[in-house]
Amino acid sequence: MTLDIETILNLICLTLTSVLLVGSSFENNDDDEELVKRCAGGDREAFNDLVIKYQKKVFSVAYRFVGDPEEANDLAQEIFTAAYQNLKSFRGDSKFSTWLFQIATNRGKNRFKYLKRRGFFTNKGSSETDDEGDQSHRALPDQTANPEELLSGNQIRKAVIDAINELEPDHREIVILRDIEGLSYDEIARILDLPEGTTKSRLHRARMVVKEKLKKVLS
Repeated sequence: MTLDIETILNLICLTLTSVLLVGSSFENNDDDEELVKRCAGGDREAFNDLVIKYQKKVFSVAYRFVGDPEEANDLAQEIFTAAYQNLKSFRGDSKFSTWLFQIATNRGKNRFKYLKRRGFFTNKGSSETDDEGDQSHRALPDQTANPEELLSGNQIRKAVIDAINELEPDHREIVILRDIEGLSYDEIARILDLPEGTTKSRLHRARMVVKEKLKKVLS
């Protein structure tokens, strides 16, 4: 089966979650409300329970913004510290997980901007090759493969991740929230404080930017 470049790009951009093999939205159990109340009353053990519950997801979001384990770990700690310090401002208008995700997204975007200004991603990218060296030719897919093989290939996976890493912060965050972490449009709209229609249109534009970046690699 031979696929043209446009078909490949459409398949990739419509199934980013499959390509990246990650993502599920935050779970919000009924005990969050009780834990938050205890935290607001000064119970540090209750906050520790919340950290344990959400640490993997917070780290995942942090890593998607900064792309480095050590930076992501520092960022995750910063996110939980900010959550603890601002817990009294949480009014319960949304789920605790949505509120926490909002903090994670804001802090992640700020850290991304900071690192980008310092050339962190340029320097990091220049040294990221595997044991077989330069990846530029390895990013090209075998067009005789079927869609499943194309979308699961390490070459395409790397190309997609590189394209997302090059997105501007507003586009990057919405791709992370929707296509990587798997949040609903309603959750994303609440996190970013945007109308749902704006959320959908911004995601569409972000995906088109990814598509254009991939076109340069795959053409």
